[in-house]
Amino acid sequence: MIDEIIKLRRRGLSFRKIARELDTTVGKVQYQWVKLVQNKAKRSREEPFQTKSPYQGTDKKNASIIEDKINLTRISDEKIKVDWELSIYKENMVAQYFNRPISSWRKALRIYDVTGVIFDGGNAQSDHEVVLPDHHTEWIFKGLKPNRVYCIEMGMKLTENNFFPLLRSDALYTTETGFENISRPQEKIQKPAEWSDSVSTYTYYETVSEGEG
Repeated sequence: MIDEIIKLRRRGLSFRKIARELDTTVGKVQYQWVKLVQNKAKRSREEPFQTKSPYQGTDKKNASIIEDKINLTRISDEKIKVDWELSIYKENMVAQYFNRPISSWRKALRIYDVTGVIFDGGNAQSDHEVVLPDHHTEWIFKGLKPNRVYCIEMGMKLTENNFFPLLRSDALYTTETGFENISRPQEKIQKPAEWSDSVSTYTYYETVSEGEG
């Protein structure tokens, strides 16, 4: 089953569409996929500094990073900064899976309004995507509205309409007086950076200068 799931994921299909194709449930598809990712991550942790294959292409500056991180910092009532680090383990895992170096993909951020939903990667109230300039490890989002819940994913653009999340932040609740971190958005399977469905890009955030979005 996992081989069929892999083939369909490489075609850009969501978990729901794969479940329909294979005449099974979304939960079973997600379980198989998470199991695959965990096994690959385990192998990467056991041999993090193995001889590099032609496809690994790990950035030298990330060679010493062993933990994935994504942080949100309040700048003002309607503005936050997000910064992140991607571990060598995840870089190697992604490179091995796609058979091409992670540096060859365009990176992007997505900020989701997940107010009032059990977020599954594709059911946000709205979202905004920013394609990142090369080598950026932080970004500023502005235009956040009060009394909303947001979370942010950092990932890669597989195609113009397909986004592959690598990191997901905790949820952030915007109050009238500031921000409040809350637990990670609930998911059917509690794993960060789940694959998301293709989601149309909303533009309710105004365009700002490079380094902000």
